[in-house]
Amino acid sequence: MRRGDRVRPTRAWPGTGGAGFTLVEMMVALAIGLAVVGALVAAYLASFSSARHSDALVQITEDATLALDVMRQQVAQAGFSQPHGATGGALVLHTFPAISGCEAAGFVDLQVGIQGAANCRPPDADPSAPDALEVAYESSVLPARASNGILGGAGNQEPLDCLGNSFPKTHDDATGDDYWLADSKFYVAGGSLYCHGPGNAAGAALVRNVETLQVTYGMAAAPAGAPGAGQVVYYGVAPGPGAPAWANVVSVNLCVQVRSAAKVLDPGAAATLGAWIDCHNAQRTSTDGYMRRTFVTTVVLQNKLL
Repeated sequence: MRRGDRVRPTRAWPGTGGAGFTLVEMMVALAIGLAVVGALVAAYLASFSSARHSDALVQITEDATLALDVMRQQVAQAGFSQPHGATGGALVLHTFPAISGCEAAGFVDLQVGIQGAANCRPPDADPSAPDALEVAYESSVLPARASNGILGGAGNQEPLDCLGNSFPKTHDDATGDDYWLADSKFYVAGGSLYCHGPGNAAGAALVRNVETLQVTYGMAAAPAGAPGAGQVVYYGVAPGPGAPAWANVVSVNLCVQVRSAAKVLDPGAAATLGAWIDCHNAQRTSTDGYMRRTFVTTVVLQNKLL
């Protein structure tokens, strides 16, 4: 280069690294990046929250299905007895109460059977307190599928109770023989559905996350065998212990309220997913983060209609 020549500035072409970004361009790019990242994080959190809600609903449904299935299997057999002969053209059957229960209360003594004295605690002042249900039927040991119970015990020739334990026979003074009386008590304690069978010293939890059991009874106009015995007139709460009205029960309505195993509701979801209808048809909303749902089934006591 000769002295006096003018120096021309060189032009920076894109991609050559000869030029940078201005501060404004950097701030705009940063803002756009943060917006994109924020949207991705929000989408992930929404997806995660939705998955938690879905998992909770699946768990609630499975727990409720198991609880109702166990009770349905027992209630559907209430009052069953195998014929043990015939007298004057009539079958000889073992006689015992088919069903009993306590309104907003539990049992006084789990060892007292359905044929024993009144066994309900005083009702709770809160009508939504859990009910208790007791079901009895003769458990058979007929071959294969003809049996109405789970067979086990010595040589697989003894029926098992609701907890899978063998139990002793009951003596019938009227017929003079012994038979297997399956006497199952269902109740809620500590957030679980319990069952007590005649082969147990204490009840055991069957299904967790069950907060309450509400039972109403389909009452016929008359006891079994009388005119009007097969028609439900109304559904009501449990009659008093030992009341004659128990002979008029021909169906049972079971309602369980089940909650999620963990807290899955944030304040934003409580107003929608946290709302449910309880067993008394009242609108409720969760305030503790747990999701709740109620499930209902009705079981006809076929053995009371035959």
